[in-house]
Amino acid sequence: MNKFTITIIICAVITAVAISVMGVVWGTSVAAVDEYKQQLNNTYKNSFYTLTDSVNNIETDLSKFSVATDNTIQEEYLTQIVSLCESSQNSLSLLPLEHDAITETSKFINQLGGYCFTLHQKIVDNKDITLDEYSQIDDLYDSCVEVKYELNRLANLINGGYSIVDNVQDSKISVNNFSGEWSNVYNDTIEYPALIYDGPFSDSVENKEVKGLTSNEVSQTEAELLVKEWLSAWTVISSGETTGGDIDTWNFELTKDQNTGYAQVTKQGGLLLQLGCDIEAGANNKTLEECDLLAKNFAISLGIKNAEIVWSTDCQGFVYCNLVYIQDNVIIYPDMIKIKVCREDGEIVGWEARSWAYNHITRTDVTPTFSKADAQANLDSYLDLLTTKLTIIPDKYVGENLAWEFKCLKSGSVYYIYIDAHTGGDLNVMKVILTDDGELLM
Repeated sequence: MNKFTITIIICAVITAVAISVMGVVWGTSVAAVDEYKQQLNNTYKNSFYTLTDSVNNIETDLSKFSVATDNTIQEEYLTQIVSLCESSQNSLSLLPLEHDAITETSKFINQLGGYCFTLHQKIVDNKDITLDEYSQIDDLYDSCVEVKYELNRLANLINGGYSIVDNVQDSKISVNNFSGEWSNVYNDTIEYPALIYDGPFSDSVENKEVKGLTSNEVSQTEAELLVKEWLSAWTVISSGETTGGDIDTWNFELTKDQNTGYAQVTKQGGLLLQLGCDIEAGANNKTLEECDLLAKNFAISLGIKNAEIVWSTDCQGFVYCNLVYIQDNVIIYPDMIKIKVCREDGEIVGWEARSWAYNHITRTDVTPTFSKADAQANLDSYLDLLTTKLTIIPDKYVGENLAWEFKCLKSGSVYYIYIDAHTGGDLNVMKVILTDDGELLM
């Protein structure tokens, strides 16, 4: 091989390597740009979702404020609204919106926060809120509903694949299409789909101390036999254990036909802590009432007695039930168990008993000192009373409260109002939110 040929070969190799390196660099640059673009879009999405959540919560707190009668709880709702308005403004400032598109939304949020702060100061100064001010709150609530609906429409659009960063600047027509989407912020459109299906106090405060488990230890073999007894239609295979937390468990995998699932049984006491089965919804062969009874009977088969279903809702082929302990005709909300029932065949396909494991004990304080009649007298006359129950509810921070629960109706909306059974003060207000997928309590 002569020197000329060798030189040509060397040049060819160098050229090929150079082209290869350029390709890698170019590909890496494109990948880096795409990654940055994705990160920027995620930042925009997070800001938007935070804004949407804040407005949804503002709407709920405004409605609660309108039916609350105790100054302390009214002050709390107003404080929350002011804080949520500040959060909304921060989120709004991070979105890539043109000035004209953002002006009205920003103005509304500022006015709402400022007005609620003014009312909060009146309560602090022991001044009464006037009927005109209540009317103004109702008007602000109506506007908030419209804003909420439009934000939720955009949320559905984004969930469907709409890219904010791709629509900030359209190179063909040089416009911000995201600002265009924002222009209908005061239109009443699609309601955001519910993501959870909860009744009163479905997320009870968990004590640091686990109180609801019996002292006996259950071996892995004993736990496996229990799961096979409870879920006889499923094949049960041990999948190890979970240790080191507040509650140690034996874990199991479940299979049936093409379906899979999992179960956790507490080592202390042998309580079914969690159950989840991946099953597609079928025909609605079972009624809501039948599913409630099946859920209660399943709990009884696990040894959980003196419990009742206090809340259930139907959603896309499944019924979600809340089971609570009843002691001396008092509803014990902190001991709640969540159960999911398939409407096609009535099978229990979901179970979550963490609140029961933490909180279930015999209560000693179940006798009210503030009568039902006195508590009811605190309700405003414009509320239509539906039911009254004596309950124990979790405190917002720590502990529990004995409370009268008044289920009321106002302007077609259902509210749960909780009044302290010892002092007569307002403890909490919850509103039933109707969605296409069921009922949500906030």
